Amino acid sequence: MEGVPRRRLGAWADWGVTTMTERRGATSTTAFGVGRRENHDASAFYARFTAPELSDDDTVVRAPDLGDGCLNGDARDMHQLPDRSVALVVTSPPYFVGKDYEVEMERDGVPTSYLEYLAMLTDVFAECVRVLEPGGRIAVNVANLGRKPYRSLSADVIHILQDQLGLLLRGEVVWQKAEGATGSVAWGSFRRAANPVLRDMTERVVIASKGRFDRARPTAQRQREHLPSESTITTDEFMEATLDVWRIDAEQASRVGHPAPFPVELPRRLIDLYTYRDDLVLDPFLGSGSTLVAALRAGRRGVGFDLDSEYVTLAKQRLDDERRRLEEVRPEAWRRRDLAGTAAPQGGLFDVVDAPTGDGPQATDHVLDRATAAGKKVADIAEALLMEAGFEVVRTEVVRRDLGLKFPFLVTDRAVGRQWYIDVAGAFTNARPGMRRADILWRTLGRAHVLANGHHDDPAGRPRLLLLTPRLPRTGSEGDRALRAGGGHGFFDALELFDEGALSRLRHYAETSPDRPLAGFWTEDEVEARFA
Repeated sequence: MEGVPRRRLGAWADWGVTTMTERRGATSTTAFGVGRRENHDASAFYARFTAPELSDDDTVVRAPDLGDGCLNGDARDMHQLPDRSVALVVTSPPYFVGKDYEVEMERDGVPTSYLEYLAMLTDVFAECVRVLEPGGRIAVNVANLGRKPYRSLSADVIHILQDQLGLLLRGEVVWQKAEGATGSVAWGSFRRAANPVLRDMTERVVIASKGRFDRARPTAQRQREHLPSESTITTDEFMEATLDVWRIDAEQASRVGHPAPFPVELPRRLIDLYTYRDDLVLDPFLGSGSTLVAALRAGRRGVGFDLDSEYVTLAKQRLDDERRRLEEVRPEAWRRRDLAGTAAPQGGLFDVVDAPTGDGPQATDHVLDRATAAGKKVADIAEALLMEAGFEVVRTEVVRRDLGLKFPFLVTDRAVGRQWYIDVAGAFTNARPGMRRADILWRTLGRAHVLANGHHDDPAGRPRLLLLTPRLPRTGSEGDRALRAGGGHGFFDALELFDEGALSRLRHYAETSPDRPLAGFWTEDEVEARFA
């Protein structure tokens, strides 16, 4: 990166890594590693490597208005973008394989061999480095190619970013697109040692940063200078996004109109994790526009380039559709407020607002926005809801050793002091929040079943169980049918944390200790049949 002031660190301790004598109970690198990472001194490990070169540059430039950001052009020349103006590059380079390969080869700028393809990526990524802010990140989603032989495209991308362009490699995420129980196998290799072939269930997201590990300029300085500074990620999403394995369902090509689309949830997670509201996000391979849709949904500015004018048109249409959707669902009746209710006067955490309902992305976005504003984990929000409803929290982290179970809360109602177990299922995440994750759903049902059957000899004394979750399974889905089949005997009611009726139902339970739930999750007919 020419012209950027740099400094070589002579010792890795200069990175802010302290020594054993400075920290009580710290761990340090040993021949066999350590079992925990908290308060860990890794200076001995990093001393084995050549220290990276870091930049002192903190120049940040705001890009001009680029309209909808969908540009028909070659990303090897992004002259529309000034140096140091992009906070994050998120992209999934096209592979130019499959049935349209011969057609693609006839277009200008399309590589005709794998080596030309890598050269093209190098040129595009070099231009991305130019426009990135100091400390800006690039996240490249790639699928590894071929089977005979296997080609690690992720390794080649790492070589380009780290060795050729001098970026600081930050990590590699394994994107798990599907479960591995089904799918095709190589013909003639099933259950034979002759030539078994690994099946592709994952892709990689390679992440690197420009010149420094942190973003240029601290948050307080950004606020003073009116630069983007507001984070928008929920606490639960942050905890999940900082793991190096992400389970996000793949997008269907037929639904989007692109042969290899990646789901909006993937760039959305990267955008929430690495950028501030109103930052500029770039996708040099625009395709169907998933990155720009995610940027718009997250309150960022987006810009993308593509050689194919048809894809640019498709991306524009998707953005127009997303804008119309957001105009319909973004309520302004509430503002940031902490759980103690000491902040903005325009509404509390559980105040009823004019908000979208139902199973669609509009309602999910609204729920995530409210969780982000709360700045708390799902369990903290659940506890606040229970107390707001009038329950008394008797214990947290409740362990039933006789049944091998653990629940977040045990509460009592006001009416008769009856005890209720509370299970909090899932998290506030963009990808499959709450009980929309199958593993969360089945673990929740399993705990409910064990709790109920642990008291099968005393049905009258069977504990009450309430399920609280960010999102219930979609109505009519397999998960919804399974949840309803396990209810009545297994649990009393299932409630979404920010659902308009959740607080009123919980208040009713706390004040009256009823023998039957109110209709909401259950229909009136189901209440009659299951709680007679």
